[in-house]
Amino acid sequence: DTASVHSHRSASVKSAKISRKKDERPVSKLRPKKPILMGTSETVLSVTQLLASKRGDAALLVNANGGLAGIITDTDVTRRVVAKQLPAGSTHVSLVMTANPTCVSMSDSAMEALVTMVENRFRHL
Repeated sequence: DTASVHSHRSASVKSAKISRKKDERPVSKLRPKKPILMGTSETVLSVTQLLASKRGDAALLVNANGGLAGIITDTDVTRRVVAKQLPAGSTHVSLVMTANPTCVSMSDSAMEALVTMVENRFRHL
């Protein structure tokens, strides 16, 4: 009886240690896909065509200096372009993107990144 209790307790402690190690894994261990990058001067049409060809659902948008300016997602296109009947061929992504997106680093905790996503209702990391 004592051995089985000890064995069960050891398994619980071991399980807790494994869980803690998993919680401390960095974002890089999630093996995120390489981001699709495009410029803010592109049209919605050109960005969505690239997303379709790459089977992507979001693109990071960079300014002329190469700095992150925003993100555009499939939801942004649906709500901000299609629903408002904007012409995709002449609407610049800078007008419909989410500017200054919240970012995480590859070295940040994956669990912290998940909390950020849940708290802010983000679908993309």
